[in-house]
Amino acid sequence: MMVIIYTHFPLFKIISMNSLTKINILLSFFYLLLGSSLGLMLSTARTRELLYSLGGTPSFAHAHIQLVGFVGQMIIGVTYHIVPMLSRGKINSFKIGYIHITLLNIGLLTQVYGWLTGDGLFVSLGSLLLFFSILMYLFNILKSMNWG
Repeated sequence: MMVIIYTHFPLFKIISMNSLTKINILLSFFYLLLGSSLGLMLSTARTRELLYSLGGTPSFAHAHIQLVGFVGQMIIGVTYHIVPMLSRGKINSFKIGYIHITLLNIGLLTQVYGWLTGDGLFVSLGSLLLFFSILMYLFNILKSMNWG
């Protein structure tokens, strides 16, 4: 499925989104819903008590879902769309991009599980996966901009 935007500006007659952009934006919407649902649960005394009874810190899970999941993936998706247009090139490697997205999401969900249950091993493992996914993203974007 190709998304096409028509505008009145000659520079932007037809803009189609690549698959990395679409995947990141769709995942960011998923995390917006997930994080907002967790935030709603934290705002109600009974469900907040239930979440804290799991032994972790659900407010950290909520913050990471919203910031890394929603905001971060939205920025990444937009970057994968804008960089090729501005550099008049293409994404360095879609394969690296897909691996990066996979690691980011596995890392985030692992970390969130750790925050919810209070299991530091899962928080650490998730953080490590997130860190490596960020390195892959930076490498891919910098190569796409012909800077690396």
